[in-house]
Amino acid sequence: MGVTVHYKGRINDPVNIDSLIDEISDICGDMKWEYTIIEKEENDIDHPPIKGIVFTIHKECEMVGFIFDKKGHLRSPISIPFYEENDKHQLVVSVKTQFSSPDIHIVLIKLLRYIKSKYIENLEVTDEGEFWETSNKERLKYLFDFLNEKLNMICDILEGNKNNFSKSDSPEQIADKIEELLSKYMSNNKKD
Repeated sequence: MGVTVHYKGRINDPVNIDSLIDEISDICGDMKWEYTIIEKEENDIDHPPIKGIVFTIHKECEMVGFIFDKKGHLRSPISIPFYEENDKHQLVVSVKTQFSSPDIHIVLIKLLRYIKSKYIENLEVTDEGEFWETSNKERLKYLFDFLNEKLNMICDILEGNKNNFSKSDSPEQIADKIEELLSKYMSNNKKD
């Protein structure tokens, strides 16, 4: 559960990967965002054949990445240590923005729109905040607030019932207790 942006695609021309990296690193410099350029050394046999850039647009937002394989497909930064050339699940990049703000989410969407217009014309974006599709800032804010309210409610329920848990509980017992507590409190909440 959370507001996350998922994107995938293939760069229009792999020759432009360096231009995209240069442009994003310039943006990162201007915005004071931390970034790392990723490139396989020519003689390095331990790393996959990838090239790109990862960066952080906000301390409470997951890392954003534009990492490409040798065919020009975007690759998920978190899957790089487990690189499999033919794993289609590694071709989707996901960035959770929920713990930052709607404004940071909008910055990411605007950057993706720009990248689509210039470098990755087949970029597919799935935006759980619905801003990619609608540009509706009020709806985005509502979704952020709604999910944060529900997460806070869950935290309060668990905090208020922490004595129901013991160190000897198995993971299954903990999961069962959490499910029971949430069912009890959520059904009581619906009656109000």
